[in-house]
Amino acid sequence: MSKKRKLIIALVAFSGIVAVGLGIHFKPTSPELTRLGDYSVTSKGMRFEIDLASNSTTGYTWTASDVDKENCILDDIVYQAYPSKDNRVGSDGYSRVTGKVKEAGQTQFHLTYCQDWEGGKKELTYRVTISSSKTKINKIRLTKVSE
Repeated sequence: MSKKRKLIIALVAFSGIVAVGLGIHFKPTSPELTRLGDYSVTSKGMRFEIDLASNSTTGYTWTASDVDKENCILDDIVYQAYPSKDNRVGSDGYSRVTGKVKEAGQTQFHLTYCQDWEGGKKELTYRVTISSSKTKINKIRLTKVSE
């Protein structure tokens, strides 16, 4: 086999390895939440997302309460496990709360991390305060509520 042909084969193999490596490295990322009480908040226009540290295998979930339905619509609370190479069951993740503010002003609701059944334990509650103008959310604040 000629040197030129060996070089081409080596370059093609190297390119394949690099492409696979980049594909593994550039997976979609999740919020960098490490422990209960950590959160990330984003908004675009009148829509918002709140990402809260969570682990669904413990029996605890995030639930919303005291939502002012005249001014705020909560779309969903969805649990996502963090991406991992070995896809272990029981690993940490996050819950994403999505919604929309209907009008300018301030609205509040509560998010509670609890075992959502009768007699279940409550671990943590946040008061969520959203301040908005006519076209966008200006501020989202999460305040820990003492039980």
